[in-house]
Amino acid sequence: MVNDMTVGRPVKVITAFAVPMFIGSVFQQVYNMVDSIVVGNYVGADALAAVGACSGAFNLLIALITGLTGGMSVVIAQYFGAKDYKMVKKTFLSAAIVILAAGLLITGAGILLARPLLTVLDTPENIMEDAMVYLVIMVCGTLANCLYNGMSALLRAMGDSVIPLVILIIASFLNVVLDLLFVVGFGMGVGGAAGATVLSQFLSAGASILYVFYKMPMLKFSWKEFRPEKALVKEIIRIGFPAALSSCGVSISVMFMQRAINAYGSTVVAGYTIGTRAENIGFCLSYSIGLAVGTFCSQNIGAGKEDRVKKGMHTGYFIAIGYTVVVGIIFLLFTKNLAGIFTSDQAAIDVAISYIYVESFFAPVLGLVFVFQNFLRSAGDVAPTVWMSIMEIAARSVLAFCFSWAFGYTGIWWATPVGWTASLLLGIYRYRSGKWKKRMIVRVNEGEKKFMGVD
Repeated sequence: MVNDMTVGRPVKVITAFAVPMFIGSVFQQVYNMVDSIVVGNYVGADALAAVGACSGAFNLLIALITGLTGGMSVVIAQYFGAKDYKMVKKTFLSAAIVILAAGLLITGAGILLARPLLTVLDTPENIMEDAMVYLVIMVCGTLANCLYNGMSALLRAMGDSVIPLVILIIASFLNVVLDLLFVVGFGMGVGGAAGATVLSQFLSAGASILYVFYKMPMLKFSWKEFRPEKALVKEIIRIGFPAALSSCGVSISVMFMQRAINAYGSTVVAGYTIGTRAENIGFCLSYSIGLAVGTFCSQNIGAGKEDRVKKGMHTGYFIAIGYTVVVGIIFLLFTKNLAGIFTSDQAAIDVAISYIYVESFFAPVLGLVFVFQNFLRSAGDVAPTVWMSIMEIAARSVLAFCFSWAFGYTGIWWATPVGWTASLLLGIYRYRSGKWKKRMIVRVNEGEKKFMGVD
């Protein structure tokens, strides 16, 4: 079910595309939230802290996947907007090979580096073994993450945000059932929670692959065609690798924050874990709006509709501001109730509340960061997005420790908004400069499409 985003009112097209992705993002967060809720309520605060302590290390590995699949999505979306379905298929096959190879490498590296990463993060000794078990099992699901994210990126590039949502909802419900069965029924602790997540991820990956192969005839291929196109692989990596590095950098900066937080003990770690889980689900629509703007602009860049590209961009940031203001207010009003879902430990709840207050106030800034980053990436202008991420990295890596030294653990919460603000200012500057137009993959000159680097 593909969707041509080069026609129709931008606000309607972007909203219709973003809402299913928003629901899907919420269910994606359910994967992590269910682990935290079940472990926090049925195993204990230390087990909850163990799950949270390794999230930064695991997210580092996942960042590589999302970056590469994002590169594929941009290239496919531009060719799809240009109505060159032959190039869509070639890009898909080239990207599939890259993603499979990356998944296998990341799995091996993750298993080998799990304990060193947790040690570097200064994970408290009383939760180290649980954190190690959780991280290693989660890493074993990396290939499933690669396959699902790859298929989802393909479908989104072609304007379909509904099918990935349906698959994810089914997998999320399965994760809930398996979490309760393994943790509560079988008493498997954090290992059971991780195992439930991995099994659910493999189901979503398998369903995505079956749908693409059986329902999208334009992508059917013979094994002779299953080979990488050098120019396309180069373009996918040109866009995807910097995005992956940016995501990895942000994840590394989160790990620095995690190290600073770990020094305050398992109660503060548990509170921070609750806060980040709430933050992630609350800002899902911001992330989805950013992706929707990126896909919309990619297709219209491919079609040569520059005015429509700008309209889509403007529509995206007005939607993002409106939504994040509302969410920020809701979080400020109901923070205690939200934190109480995860644990009954009042000390951990108090820590979570202090974190959510700070992040909620700056929610609109993050919403705009998503819009500008995805827009620039959609145009193939990836270098500024790397610098935007570096702004976040520097703030979290340096300011987290400085603010911690000056104000205690609550000072750490302020490092992230400073990074968001710096990142947004750079994104605005790059967009207004117009330099992104020189980095487009598919350029239209005097009515003739030119495909950069590919015959």
